[in-house]
Amino acid sequence: MAVTPWEVPDLDRWTEKALEKGATALVVRLARPPSYAQLWAWARRWEGVPWLVHARWATQPLGWGMHFPAPSTSPPPKPAPTYYYGQSCHTPEEVKAAAPWATYVWIGSFFETPSHPGKPTLRLELLTALRATYPDLPLVAIGGISRPEQIAAVRQAGASGFAAIRYFL
Repeated sequence: MAVTPWEVPDLDRWTEKALEKGATALVVRLARPPSYAQLWAWARRWEGVPWLVHARWATQPLGWGMHFPAPSTSPPPKPAPTYYYGQSCHTPEEVKAAAPWATYVWIGSFFETPSHPGKPTLRLELLTALRATYPDLPLVAIGGISRPEQIAAVRQAGASGFAAIRYFL
């Protein structure tokens, strides 16, 4: 999953780069989101590409899903069974709280990341333990993932995928 940085001068160019680098879904997490008209025009240009909005600014379901920051309480019912609800998690307790309602969870940080400077990183063994506890819940590794060997490491530890900002820039 490609995650926008706080500032993106050209959302179309960012989308193009993210898809070229192999993104399978996009998460719009901008500090100043576009208007709904601009967002829908962008979505029409990239029809067929899964995109989610970040619940920090989206006040209604948009796109293919919503991603919620941690900690978060259970969101309202999904507008459709196929709509994605994701949750950022940084502890096993947050994963446990999100598991009943989340379509997927982000778990991390596993590596140093400029977006959370000085924050301690998690050990990959935690990812392996969470995979054993939640075999059917997609676990998406986050945090400082910017190189292929890091992607391989989180996948080997049990991640279903990864979400990143820098990797897709």
